[in-house]
Amino acid sequence: MSILKATFYDVLDIQKDAATNEIRKAYRKRALETHPDKLDPGASEKERQAAEREFHKVNDAFQTLGDPQKRRKYDAMLALRTDPVLISEGSARRTAERQEWARQQKEMIQRRINAFKDQEALRKEREILKKEQENKRKEQETSEKEEKLREEEKRKEEAREKKVAEVLQELRNATPELTARREALLKSHCSTTAQETIPTHEPNRSPAAEESIAIVYELDGNAVAQKSSWPTTTQNPK
Repeated sequence: MSILKATFYDVLDIQKDAATNEIRKAYRKRALETHPDKLDPGASEKERQAAEREFHKVNDAFQTLGDPQKRRKYDAMLALRTDPVLISEGSARRTAERQEWARQQKEMIQRRINAFKDQEALRKEREILKKEQENKRKEQETSEKEEKLREEEKRKEEAREKKVAEVLQELRNATPELTARREALLKSHCSTTAQETIPTHEPNRSPAAEESIAIVYELDGNAVAQKSSWPTTTQNPK
């Protein structure tokens, strides 16, 4: 008989339907056979340890099978291990449980993937919105700068025109005959539009008047020269 048996019934070498008295007899017999003291004095340590394990297994078998309540539980456990129907049902149940667990894991992973995709899409939308807002802000700043430049140019132009008008007015006030001569010259220009009017030097004109005329030409250009009230001569265009 092999030292190690698959079940306690095999350890005691009895049938599964053995009565209680048969179990006791089998235990006494197997205890005497497997007791370590039965070994030869020259037995090795390995053989002695194997005998002790077998003897303890015989005791465990009797402690279980000799108690009716423990024996019923043990028989029920053996039925689960050996009954093909129960094994099939247990295997099917475990397979179904594993499949359900795998399905739940797959769904959980898919939910995480979808959540990540949603977060990524939301992040991209926020970046696009942020860029659009930044572009609008830059366009608004550019528009405001251009508007300020236009206003500044307008103010400068108005200031320049005002300065020219003030200088011209000062010149007219300094030379009382300026207004009368200017009006006469303008009337002359109305009748001779095809002619070019240029200023000439007048011997009796003072140096201050000459300087004033130069300032007028510098500030107001040809328009002032053509509309000036200083004495002029006409010259046919080439």
